[in-house]
Amino acid sequence: MCRLLILCIAFALAGCGRDSSPTSDAPVAAQSAASYRVIDITPDFWAFWSAAHGKPLEEQQRLLQTMLLERHPHIYTAHVLTLPDDEPLEEAMNARYERWLPRISPHIETMKKVSERIASDLPEYERSFRKTFPDMRYTGNVYFMCSFGGFDGAVRTVNGERTLLFGVDMIAYVYGEHADPQPFFHHELFHIYHSQFLDKDDDRLFMNLWSEGLATYVAKALNPSAEGVNLFGLPLDMPERAAAMLPQLARELRENMDSTSPDTYARFFFGKDEHAEVPARSGYYVGYRVVEKIAPGRELRELAGMQPAEIRAAVEKALLGLEGR
Repeated sequence: MCRLLILCIAFALAGCGRDSSPTSDAPVAAQSAASYRVIDITPDFWAFWSAAHGKPLEEQQRLLQTMLLERHPHIYTAHVLTLPDDEPLEEAMNARYERWLPRISPHIETMKKVSERIASDLPEYERSFRKTFPDMRYTGNVYFMCSFGGFDGAVRTVNGERTLLFGVDMIAYVYGEHADPQPFFHHELFHIYHSQFLDKDDDRLFMNLWSEGLATYVAKALNPSAEGVNLFGLPLDMPERAAAMLPQLARELRENMDSTSPDTYARFFFGKDEHAEVPARSGYYVGYRVVEKIAPGRELRELAGMQPAEIRAAVEKALLGLEGR
């Protein structure tokens, strides 16, 4: 769920193993038939955690720099983690870590279980996705990592290439040990699939609304019983709050359809302030409701192939309908 909360695949993932040693960003396993790489850097996080846990905060932050940030400088960047880019990375990361620590510490055991099973579960999520989207193509990397609260799944540009990343800390925090993460993985898989048809640099608000709404709609279509956190993530009360404000939210989104302002995007798609006037991450819910209006009579693959001019007209009409006009 991209940007909080983003696989890719030409995929024969069933053969993937995992490199359990905390070494460099090497592929988890060589795959002769696949054109992607699965890269697991969670072992380096667990080495850091073993060395840092229980030590004073300042010592933990020092170890964070030497054992993770300096070891993976292309992954632990302000862009990838959505950190402020107007302050030194070390300072921003130290501040993020101080906020992250009390929030995630109670979920460390769940995080370990997620970290251990995620690669083995991934092939089944991919197989079920490809039943509907057999033309999925991807030639990049898939990272498993600790995102320090940055995302559960995300698509970011890493070394100039679109890359799919999974934050095991936020997967554990959002979905827990027993929740069904398949809808979330299908959501992220769809973002990579959808990018085959769209200009990745089109950051207009209506395109983000469409992208996130359609990924959520696909997750629901592939997992009909999914609801609540398994479909929309956190906050838990967001769908209820957004539904109660739907005409107002639809109007504001329509009035800002062509905006590329990061602040406007954050207002609807970030989850930093759960008590804001506009419910945190409510763009996901409104986008889902928009796609519900547009989807009847169209196949999922047809929806994925729609282009910006058609999307804009359809989104505007749907938002007007959600306003009650």
